[in-house]
Amino acid sequence: MTRKVVDTAVIGSGFAGALVARELARAGRPVTVVERGSLVPWKEQLHRRRWESDSPTCAHNHEDDPTGVPRGWQYVYGVGGSSNAWVGNTPRLLPEDFELQSRHGIARDWPISYDELDPYYVKAEAALTIAGRANGIMPGARYPLPPHPFSPMDEALAPLLPPFVPMPQARPTLAVNGRAACCGAADCTFCPEDARYTVLNGLGDVLADPGVELLDETIAARLVPRGSDSRVAALECVRADGERFMLEADRFVVAANAIESAGLLLRSGIDHGDTGLNLLDHTYAYLDVRTRTPVGPGRGASWSTGASYAYYSGEFRSHRAGLLITPRNVGSRLPNETTVQALLEGRRGAALRREVVDDWERTVKLVVAPDELPSPANRVTLSPRSDRFGIPLNRVRVIEPSDYQQRGLRHMLDDLPRRLAPLGVREIRTVHPAGEGAHLLGTLRMGTDDGAVVDPDSRHRRYENLFVSGGAVFPSMSPAHPTLTIAALAIRLGETLAALRDD
Repeated sequence: MTRKVVDTAVIGSGFAGALVARELARAGRPVTVVERGSLVPWKEQLHRRRWESDSPTCAHNHEDDPTGVPRGWQYVYGVGGSSNAWVGNTPRLLPEDFELQSRHGIARDWPISYDELDPYYVKAEAALTIAGRANGIMPGARYPLPPHPFSPMDEALAPLLPPFVPMPQARPTLAVNGRAACCGAADCTFCPEDARYTVLNGLGDVLADPGVELLDETIAARLVPRGSDSRVAALECVRADGERFMLEADRFVVAANAIESAGLLLRSGIDHGDTGLNLLDHTYAYLDVRTRTPVGPGRGASWSTGASYAYYSGEFRSHRAGLLITPRNVGSRLPNETTVQALLEGRRGAALRREVVDDWERTVKLVVAPDELPSPANRVTLSPRSDRFGIPLNRVRVIEPSDYQQRGLRHMLDDLPRRLAPLGVREIRTVHPAGEGAHLLGTLRMGTDDGAVVDPDSRHRRYENLFVSGGAVFPSMSPAHPTLTIAALAIRLGETLAALRDD
């Protein structure tokens, strides 16, 4: 087996890996990025309506544990990772999200505070060119671009669901760094203008840096500890054609998603503490609120432009989940039940069209993101089955949402008619099964207790030259989208590694 010697090996090229690589490259430190996916340019993604290539390394390598609940895990094996496919919402976590145990007696506190992460949030907001407006919800937030204006739906909801703020987002309001302003097409996962921030359009200079080596279509099969000491010696890699080689490095950064990062450590026999446990994810609820007052759906500068924190913060989080509510400017689907019933009754023509459009104009689409508690029952283990390269599959087990989460959702559904009464609420209904699987968090949590996998600086607690970047290090989750926090932690880790002396 051939061997290749490098300075720092980063496993994964999404936000968590690319931003670490950026900081190393800026400091003149050579870095090698290992990515199992291919480089698929934006125009090809758009043409094929696919983010991944046909390379065998791009085949997703997880399976559902038969004792759990099936879930559609969404992630991208490709250069840029899931930055190719995300929508672009980037709120910060709130200060209380870092102190859930000490404030509310639930979950775990983070070993770092909001104030400690604040300067890196600022750097992440600059790096991702976030559009937003400073507010009292997220202390210290600074945005390089102005916010998208509130949509008509936001304007109707804002006085009824305060605090209500512009949604911070990586969909630009102005042309910036060669990217066009958001065109408002509401097709963000396949942005037709390449406006929404990705690693490819925002960190392309990092990938092109002569100090950054990209090994795509290369699987990180396992890490190889060095004898009995506390260091990792090498990473065994597999190319698409089956060739295997060893990548020896001074430092290793695991920066894949929370399923794959945990799977890599488990395949490597590095299973200290809670490795693979406490997998977290948002299980969204989608609501149609039918009103008597027109609310102007289908209009807005972008996919989502406002966010309600009405059910997010408070002492209630000791016993029920906090929620973040986002009006979806694309509006609801046409009210098919209304249409079908009218057709069955024999109604046709312009009058029916007016009735259907009138119903649509009076329907608010809300996306609700609930908090959830960490549970070791939600976990990543290794399957007895292997993929075509002989690598064990990642077996993923999740159980039904907790009573804690369900109490939060029930309270909101009971309370919304009161809050939205000025709009004349006719009906609130869940319109299709909950969304899930896009925010993979928590399997390699940071902390200082015996169960923690990495320390507050994201260094593995057993291997001094092994680090983890990405959502896997989250000790808990919040109702807020995690991407900006992942980016802030990656910049923080990258600066730490860049300042290290050579081993």
